[in-house]
Amino acid sequence: MLNYFREMQEARFATSERRIYGYGSAGIVIAVMALVFAVLAPKWIFWTTFAVFCVLDAFLTRTWISEGALQAYRGGQPG
Repeated sequence: MLNYFREMQEARFATSERRIYGYGSAGIVIAVMALVFAVLAPKWIFWTTFAVFCVLDAFLTRTWISEGALQAYRGGQPG
């Protein structure tokens, strides 16, 4: 299990585009949370945003892990 968590972390931060995605999605969730705390948005908007980003993150992370494993199997050759 620890191996899987390590692979997930490595996959999320492997490229600068992935890091930008991670920080951007966290920023959006935090901004929506701030709007809810300021009573400018209903709670369901936060929970919907949070759920969407959790599902998207899980899907993208699994895709990135698969791509990384396939690339490692092929010896680092792209495609």
